[in-house]
Amino acid sequence: MGTIAGSGGIGVAPGAQWISCRGCSTSSCTENALNACGEFITCPTDADGSGADCSQAPDVCSNSWGGGQGDNWYNPIVSAWRAAGIVPVFAQGNSGPSCGTANSPGDSDLVIGVGATTANDGVASFSSLGPSTSGAIKPDISAPGQNVRSAWYTGDSAYNTISGTSMACPHIAGMTALLLSRNPNLTYDQVRDLLKDNTDRDLASANTCGGTPPTEFPNNIYGFGRANARKSLAAAISRF
Repeated sequence: MGTIAGSGGIGVAPGAQWISCRGCSTSSCTENALNACGEFITCPTDADGSGADCSQAPDVCSNSWGGGQGDNWYNPIVSAWRAAGIVPVFAQGNSGPSCGTANSPGDSDLVIGVGATTANDGVASFSSLGPSTSGAIKPDISAPGQNVRSAWYTGDSAYNTISGTSMACPHIAGMTALLLSRNPNLTYDQVRDLLKDNTDRDLASANTCGGTPPTEFPNNIYGFGRANARKSLAAAISRF
Protein backbone atom coordinates (compact mmCIF):
# COMPACT_ATOMS: atom_id res chain seq x y z
CA MET A 1 0.00 0.00 0.00
CA GLY A 2 2.95 2.30 0.64
CA THR A 3 4.08 1.86 -2.96
CA ILE A 4 0.60 2.69 -4.24
CA ALA A 5 -0.27 5.70 -2.10
CA GLY A 6 2.53 6.42 0.36
CA SER A 7 4.12 9.83 0.86
CA GLY A 8 7.73 10.75 1.49
CA GLY A 9 8.98 9.43 -1.82
CA ILE A 10 7.75 5.82 -1.69
CA GLY A 11 4.29 6.13 -3.29
CA VAL A 12 3.34 6.41 -6.95
CA ALA A 13 0.02 8.15 -6.15
CA PRO A 14 0.52 9.84 -2.77
CA GLY A 15 -2.73 10.98 -1.25
CA ALA A 16 -4.90 8.39 -2.95
CA GLN A 17 -7.60 6.96 -0.70
CA TRP A 18 -7.51 3.23 -0.07
CA ILE A 19 -9.31 0.29 1.48
CA SER A 20 -8.02 -3.21 2.06
CA CYS A 21 -9.23 -6.71 2.86
CA ARG A 22 -7.32 -9.43 4.67
CA GLY A 23 -7.37 -12.38 2.29
CA CYS A 24 -4.35 -14.09 3.85
CA SER A 25 -4.80 -14.79 7.55
CA THR A 26 -1.53 -16.79 7.67
CA SER A 27 1.28 -17.33 5.19
CA SER A 28 -1.33 -18.84 2.86
CA CYS A 29 -4.60 -17.51 1.48
CA THR A 30 -7.75 -19.64 1.42
CA GLU A 31 -10.11 -19.53 -1.55
CA ASN A 32 -12.98 -18.69 0.80
CA ALA A 33 -11.13 -15.68 2.21
CA LEU A 34 -10.04 -14.45 -1.22
CA ASN A 35 -13.56 -14.80 -2.62
CA ALA A 36 -14.97 -12.96 0.40
CA CYS A 37 -12.43 -10.18 -0.13
CA GLY A 38 -13.30 -10.05 -3.81
CA GLU A 39 -16.95 -9.53 -2.90
CA PHE A 40 -16.00 -6.87 -0.36
CA ILE A 41 -13.98 -4.98 -2.97
CA THR A 42 -16.95 -5.09 -5.35
CA CYS A 43 -19.32 -3.74 -2.70
CA PRO A 44 -17.64 -2.64 0.57
CA THR A 45 -19.34 -3.20 3.92
CA ASP A 46 -18.70 -2.39 7.55
CA ALA A 47 -16.35 -4.75 9.40
CA ASP A 48 -19.26 -6.90 10.58
CA GLY A 49 -20.56 -7.35 7.02
CA SER A 50 -23.44 -4.89 7.33
CA GLY A 51 -24.01 -1.55 5.64
CA ALA A 52 -23.06 -2.56 2.10
CA ASP A 53 -22.32 0.51 -0.02
CA CYS A 54 -21.23 -0.27 -3.56
CA SER A 55 -20.55 3.42 -4.21
CA GLN A 56 -17.46 3.05 -2.00
CA ALA A 57 -15.86 0.45 -4.27
CA PRO A 58 -12.31 1.33 -5.36
CA ASP A 59 -11.31 2.22 -8.91
CA VAL A 60 -8.37 -0.22 -8.97
CA CYS A 61 -7.56 -3.38 -7.00
CA SER A 62 -3.92 -4.37 -6.46
CA ASN A 63 -3.35 -8.09 -5.84
CA SER A 64 0.06 -9.26 -4.64
CA TRP A 65 -0.96 -12.92 -4.42
CA GLY A 66 -1.32 -15.88 -6.74
CA GLY A 67 -0.36 -19.48 -7.38
CA GLY A 68 -0.67 -22.30 -9.87
CA GLN A 69 -1.08 -21.90 -13.59
CA GLY A 70 -4.01 -21.82 -15.99
CA ASP A 71 -6.44 -21.75 -13.07
CA ASN A 72 -9.48 -19.58 -13.80
CA TRP A 73 -11.22 -20.03 -10.44
CA TYR A 74 -10.99 -16.29 -9.63
CA ASN A 75 -12.34 -15.12 -12.99
CA PRO A 76 -15.92 -14.65 -11.69
CA ILE A 77 -14.63 -12.19 -9.10
CA VAL A 78 -12.46 -10.41 -11.66
CA SER A 79 -15.40 -10.26 -14.07
CA ALA A 80 -17.51 -8.64 -11.34
CA TRP A 81 -14.76 -6.07 -10.77
CA ARG A 82 -14.56 -5.29 -14.46
CA ALA A 83 -18.35 -4.89 -14.64
CA ALA A 84 -18.19 -2.52 -11.66
CA GLY A 85 -15.46 -0.41 -13.30
CA ILE A 86 -12.64 -1.71 -11.07
CA VAL A 87 -9.26 -2.25 -12.77
CA PRO A 88 -7.73 -5.60 -11.67
CA VAL A 89 -3.92 -5.64 -11.34
CA PHE A 90 -2.09 -8.84 -10.34
CA ALA A 91 1.50 -9.81 -9.58
CA GLN A 92 2.73 -12.27 -12.22
CA GLY A 93 4.49 -14.51 -9.69
CA ASN A 94 8.01 -15.30 -8.54
CA SER A 95 8.57 -18.62 -10.33
CA GLY A 96 11.21 -17.41 -12.82
CA PRO A 97 13.61 -17.41 -14.52
CA SER A 98 12.28 -20.22 -16.73
CA CYS A 99 9.82 -19.56 -19.54
CA GLY A 100 6.19 -20.59 -19.11
CA THR A 101 6.08 -19.82 -15.38
CA ALA A 102 3.33 -17.15 -15.34
CA ASN A 103 1.03 -17.76 -12.37
CA SER A 104 -2.71 -17.39 -11.83
CA PRO A 105 -4.73 -15.17 -11.57
CA GLY A 106 -2.10 -12.93 -13.19
CA ASP A 107 -2.11 -15.15 -16.28
CA SER A 108 -5.81 -14.45 -16.92
CA ASP A 109 -6.76 -12.49 -20.02
CA LEU A 110 -9.08 -10.40 -17.81
CA VAL A 111 -6.34 -8.77 -15.71
CA ILE A 112 -3.16 -6.73 -16.01
CA GLY A 113 -0.34 -9.09 -15.03
CA VAL A 114 2.84 -7.39 -13.78
CA GLY A 115 6.41 -8.64 -14.02
CA ALA A 116 9.42 -7.29 -12.12
CA THR A 117 12.47 -5.37 -13.33
CA THR A 118 15.76 -4.44 -11.70
CA ALA A 119 17.26 -1.00 -11.13
CA ASN A 120 19.17 -1.52 -14.40
CA ASP A 121 15.98 -2.24 -16.36
CA GLY A 122 16.71 -5.92 -16.69
CA VAL A 123 14.21 -8.64 -15.84
CA ALA A 124 14.42 -9.73 -12.20
CA SER A 125 15.66 -13.32 -11.93
CA PHE A 126 12.59 -14.40 -9.95
CA SER A 127 9.98 -12.77 -12.19
CA SER A 128 7.60 -15.29 -13.76
CA LEU A 129 7.69 -15.34 -17.55
CA GLY A 130 5.24 -16.29 -20.26
CA PRO A 131 3.71 -17.60 -22.29
CA SER A 132 0.69 -18.57 -20.19
CA THR A 133 -0.67 -22.10 -20.43
CA SER A 134 -3.18 -20.78 -22.98
CA GLY A 135 -0.34 -19.38 -25.09
CA ALA A 136 -1.04 -15.75 -24.25
CA ILE A 137 1.81 -13.28 -23.79
CA LYS A 138 2.45 -12.57 -20.11
CA PRO A 139 3.30 -10.42 -18.23
CA ASP A 140 1.31 -7.54 -19.70
CA ILE A 141 3.72 -4.94 -18.35
CA SER A 142 6.71 -4.72 -16.01
CA ALA A 143 7.69 -2.42 -13.17
CA PRO A 144 10.45 -2.13 -10.54
CA GLY A 145 10.33 -5.13 -8.24
CA GLN A 146 13.85 -5.77 -6.97
CA ASN A 147 15.10 -4.09 -3.79
CA VAL A 148 12.08 -1.81 -3.51
CA ARG A 149 11.75 0.30 -0.35
CA SER A 150 8.26 0.73 1.00
CA ALA A 151 6.22 0.93 4.19
CA TRP A 152 6.36 -2.12 6.47
CA TYR A 153 3.85 -3.74 8.80
CA THR A 154 5.89 -3.65 12.02
CA GLY A 155 5.09 -0.04 12.94
CA ASP A 156 3.69 3.30 11.83
CA SER A 157 7.16 4.56 10.93
CA ALA A 158 8.67 1.28 9.70
CA TYR A 159 10.15 0.72 6.25
CA ASN A 160 11.69 -2.28 4.54
CA THR A 161 13.42 -3.10 1.26
CA ILE A 162 12.29 -6.34 -0.36
CA SER A 163 11.92 -7.97 -3.77
CA GLY A 164 9.18 -9.72 -5.74
CA THR A 165 6.51 -9.16 -8.36
CA SER A 166 4.42 -8.20 -5.31
CA MET A 167 6.60 -5.08 -5.23
CA ALA A 168 6.11 -4.46 -8.95
CA CYS A 169 2.32 -4.86 -8.98
CA PRO A 170 1.54 -1.84 -6.74
CA HIS A 171 3.58 0.42 -9.03
CA ILE A 172 1.04 -0.32 -11.76
CA ALA A 173 -1.88 0.08 -9.37
CA GLY A 174 -0.49 3.47 -8.33
CA MET A 175 -0.08 4.48 -11.96
CA THR A 176 -3.70 3.48 -12.59
CA ALA A 177 -4.74 5.71 -9.68
CA LEU A 178 -2.80 8.60 -11.21
CA LEU A 179 -4.49 8.12 -14.57
CA LEU A 180 -7.93 7.92 -12.98
CA SER A 181 -7.24 11.06 -10.93
CA ARG A 182 -6.81 12.82 -14.27
CA ASN A 183 -10.00 11.31 -15.68
CA PRO A 184 -12.21 9.13 -13.44
CA ASN A 185 -14.21 8.01 -16.47
CA LEU A 186 -11.38 6.10 -18.12
CA THR A 187 -12.35 2.52 -18.97
CA TYR A 188 -10.25 -0.55 -18.30
CA ASP A 189 -9.23 -0.69 -21.96
CA GLN A 190 -8.24 2.98 -21.96
CA VAL A 191 -6.17 2.56 -18.80
CA ARG A 192 -4.48 -0.53 -20.21
CA ASP A 193 -3.71 1.26 -23.48
CA LEU A 194 -2.23 4.25 -21.67
CA LEU A 195 -0.02 1.94 -19.64
CA LYS A 196 1.14 -0.32 -22.48
CA ASP A 197 1.55 2.34 -25.17
CA ASN A 198 3.87 4.51 -23.06
CA THR A 199 6.39 2.04 -21.71
CA ASP A 200 10.17 2.25 -21.88
CA ARG A 201 11.59 -0.43 -24.17
CA ASP A 202 15.32 0.22 -24.08
CA LEU A 203 15.69 -2.74 -21.73
CA ALA A 204 18.48 -5.15 -20.97
CA SER A 205 18.40 -8.16 -23.26
CA ALA A 206 17.06 -11.46 -21.97
CA ASN A 207 16.34 -14.94 -23.24
CA THR A 208 13.55 -15.53 -25.74
CA CYS A 209 10.35 -17.10 -24.44
CA GLY A 210 7.53 -18.40 -26.63
CA GLY A 211 9.35 -17.49 -29.83
CA THR A 212 9.15 -13.71 -29.27
CA PRO A 213 12.54 -12.03 -28.75
CA PRO A 214 12.85 -9.53 -25.88
CA THR A 215 13.53 -6.75 -28.39
CA GLU A 216 10.05 -7.20 -29.91
CA PHE A 217 7.05 -5.94 -27.89
CA PRO A 218 4.95 -7.31 -26.38
CA ASN A 219 7.06 -10.28 -25.32
CA ASN A 220 7.00 -12.94 -22.62
CA ILE A 221 9.78 -11.29 -20.62
CA TYR A 222 8.65 -7.68 -20.13
CA GLY A 223 5.20 -7.64 -21.73
CA PHE A 224 4.78 -4.26 -23.40
CA GLY A 225 7.83 -2.91 -21.56
CA ARG A 226 8.77 -1.21 -18.32
CA ALA A 227 6.06 1.15 -17.09
CA ASN A 228 6.65 4.90 -17.27
CA ALA A 229 4.29 6.95 -15.10
CA ARG A 230 5.24 10.36 -16.51
CA LYS A 231 4.74 9.30 -20.13
CA SER A 232 1.46 7.54 -19.40
CA LEU A 233 0.04 10.51 -17.51
CA ALA A 234 1.19 12.94 -20.20
CA ALA A 235 -0.62 10.82 -22.79
CA ALA A 236 -3.76 10.84 -20.64
CA ILE A 237 -3.59 14.64 -20.38
CA SER A 238 -3.18 15.09 -24.13
CA ARG A 239 -5.77 12.48 -25.16
CA PHE A 240 -8.48 12.84 -22.52
